[in-house]
Amino acid sequence: MPLLSVLAYNARAAVSGAVGVLMFIIPAAPGPTVALGGGGLEDHQASAVRPPASTRVVQSTGLFAVACVAAESCTAGGAFGAAGRPLKPMVAAQAHGRWNRAIPLLLPANAAEQPYAQVSGIACRNAGNCVAVGNYQYGRSGNPQAFIATESHGAWARAFAPGLPANAATPASAQFEAIACTGNGSCEAVGSYQDSSGNGQTMVLARSPSGHWGPATEIASPPNAAANPDALMTGITCTAPGACVAVGNYSVSASQFAPMGAVEVRGAWRRATEITVPRGAIPSTFTAITSISCPADSQCLGVGQYAASATQSRAMAVTESGGRFGRAVPITAVPQGGRQHSSTYLLGVSCRPSGICLAVGGGRNSAGHSVAMYMTLSAGHWHAAFLPAPAGATAGRRQLSALFSVSCTGRARCSAVGYYQDRFGVTHAEAASTS
Repeated sequence: MPLLSVLAYNARAAVSGAVGVLMFIIPAAPGPTVALGGGGLEDHQASAVRPPASTRVVQSTGLFAVACVAAESCTAGGAFGAAGRPLKPMVAAQAHGRWNRAIPLLLPANAAEQPYAQVSGIACRNAGNCVAVGNYQYGRSGNPQAFIATESHGAWARAFAPGLPANAATPASAQFEAIACTGNGSCEAVGSYQDSSGNGQTMVLARSPSGHWGPATEIASPPNAAANPDALMTGITCTAPGACVAVGNYSVSASQFAPMGAVEVRGAWRRATEITVPRGAIPSTFTAITSISCPADSQCLGVGQYAASATQSRAMAVTESGGRFGRAVPITAVPQGGRQHSSTYLLGVSCRPSGICLAVGGGRNSAGHSVAMYMTLSAGHWHAAFLPAPAGATAGRRQLSALFSVSCTGRARCSAVGYYQDRFGVTHAEAASTS
């Protein structure tokens, strides 16, 4: 698929029935409660989020992004699809701790009749006022195109395609992966696009406080990028208007991707820089810093994964301070009951001013199954635990679950979203919250 990186596509492909490479090289095992500001994930078990009531056949669903504005008040986005059919975007709202049934988003008028579409990022100013971004297939080309959808007073408007950088290819091929907004209503979304030479480049799009979206602009890849950098920004956080940090990965060669980060200062994005991986990492196509969060204006924490061997992946973290990224460090914590060298990966992170961070992802357990996992960082130490799937999830050879995104409010009230697989092999959206 054009522009969909190995990391982003393979991690989400399981929702449409295909288990990606990332899911096969990453592990872990059922674990204990981990303290998070007084509690772990509520009941230590996820709950299912119902799909849109739009078909009579079995649906596959997944949630890939979540934004919370208060404890037990969140909005999540993802995708749903009837068996054997392409995915469509959906959003679901949580109110007073209860997740309502998801609703579909209306795509731009040029969407393909059967689009492969999903919400990849979401940000909210307050309950009922959110912005979702993602991608969809359009026209006869089947190319992906980025979209933006806005919610106002609880009502979602039809999504629209943004203006791309001036050097974008024709027909367009682009996607959004993440968005962040600040208190004054300004927002910035990141993703990637194909330029006129057929190369994958990163892009950023900004919205002014008045609600006007300008055209997207390119964020230059690090100097050592391959001729086709195949670059993708998957995470962004903003501490103030015009002051943001984005992370992702890019191609160094056909068989090696490297993590990268970029910083915006007073409204101007600097060229992305390579983030040095931990010692002992081997070349891999899924190495990336996938998400970033800032517990304070002067320091941010990013998380991701790298290849420790041909069969083992390992979560990693990196700090950004004053516009500079440090060397990434391995996260060696594994859940109780897991093997000493269990594989782990992280796809989302959220930190509070208290210094406590919650990161989510997954891995393989001792039985070789891919299981949703969360990690907490407190007082400089990481702790890991597995999140049992909702009742009805498969426990045998088909067992599969993952967490993609997390959002925390207050001191440490957090909600995480992802998907799990039932005994029939159908994937279902899931969510879990701290108690």
